[in-house]
Amino acid sequence: MHLAVRQWRVLGSKGFAQNLQYSASHIVNSIASVVFGLIYIYVWQAVTPESGFGPYTSSIIVQYICFNQTIAWFTQFGMKIRHRIAQSVRSGRIAVELARPMDFFWYHMAFEYGAQLYSLTFRGLPVGIALALLTEFHVPASAMTWVWTLVSLAIGGYIAITLGYLVGISSFWTNEIRTLSWALFSLETLLGGLSMPLEVLPRPVELVAKCSPFAHQAYYPAQIFLGLSGPAPILAGIVWAAVLTVIASWVTAWARRRLEVQGG
Repeated sequence: MHLAVRQWRVLGSKGFAQNLQYSASHIVNSIASVVFGLIYIYVWQAVTPESGFGPYTSSIIVQYICFNQTIAWFTQFGMKIRHRIAQSVRSGRIAVELARPMDFFWYHMAFEYGAQLYSLTFRGLPVGIALALLTEFHVPASAMTWVWTLVSLAIGGYIAITLGYLVGISSFWTNEIRTLSWALFSLETLLGGLSMPLEVLPRPVELVAKCSPFAHQAYYPAQIFLGLSGPAPILAGIVWAAVLTVIASWVTAWARRRLEVQGG
């Protein structure tokens, strides 16, 4: 157990440090996120009826968008795990990676988690601070709200990385993963509630979205943060994380059997 924790810590720190060399481009991305966040805010303020969408009044939607523009850099944007795996398959480096004395899935999970923590710290938080200064954004006063939000966010990040991993490892069977990548991005954006509360969707779609793993990437962390929900959704997030972990382990074993190494 101690060795596994140490491996996670080392890989996570490597993933975090690797991004430090791209600080200039990250500043540009953060500025773009602030601009898009303001566009979303003005659009939703214009179209939100006086009665709101369920519990989401115009002012709450502003806070919802501000929060999600901040955490998007942890649960969706900047994730490279699928492209890193696909490139390893194309280059043949995958044989070396599978031979490492650490599970292939957990190796990539730990590395990507570190990279995404960097994105949240140096790309997401500046976006949140900028939007808070430009809008009426309020932070929770309850310490437990912060705790449950961080737990929900950690689970959402895990789910996001696992889904990206599954897209990446599909390169064992396909020549190109762009179609699956765009499909995943579309589902995360629509069913995850990144740019709008799920209550805006037609009722049947809303119910499907709330039961999907995508809702744990943005919608449920935002609900907990805004005080619209207690910690109950965290249990469903843990279940989804466990299910996706089992699927990822099964697909990894299947991919390992498919690997063919040429040469001596």
